[in-house]
Amino acid sequence: MKPILLLTMAAWCAAASAAGAPDDDGMAAAREVLLAPAKPAPQLALPDTKITAKRMEYNYKEAVAILTDDVVVDDARFRLTSDRLFVFLDGTNSLSQLVVLGNVAVSNENRRAYCDKAVYTHADGRLVMVGRAKLSSLEPDGSTRDVKGDKITIWTNEERMEVYPNPELTFPAGAAKDLEGLRQ
Repeated sequence: MKPILLLTMAAWCAAASAAGAPDDDGMAAAREVLLAPAKPAPQLALPDTKITAKRMEYNYKEAVAILTDDVVVDDARFRLTSDRLFVFLDGTNSLSQLVVLGNVAVSNENRRAYCDKAVYTHADGRLVMVGRAKLSSLEPDGSTRDVKGDKITIWTNEERMEVYPNPELTFPAGAAKDLEGLRQ
């Protein structure tokens, strides 16, 4: 009797499967989801960067745009103001380097930077700030942490910074309370 029961169950399972019977344990649906090709993540397009000034010149031979007087760069990630801005392009008219001169100020949601001159190189994501260079980080409690130096280099792709020479760090009152144990 056992062989007949096994054959009957096997035939019933085969018939149910062929008839498209619902999957009782949900594994078919899970397999379908897991084995389906991954959908590419949607690319979020940033709004265009807008640069304004009172005057602009463009040198076709050198592939450089020179903007002067009340320069403002509005980007989705930051806002920059300065007296002069040189925009260097490569052979495909893509950004190669920015040179920013005079009263340079850059800000975003939680950081502010000031200096006399800044150079941004697109290839390595490096920003070099010189001349009274200062970087302020706004903390959630409203306090600020400042870094000052003759030269501040920031590698934006690596989230790394170097201040040289004459670095100076300023922390809000009470921020260094955990260092009390270092007193001799």
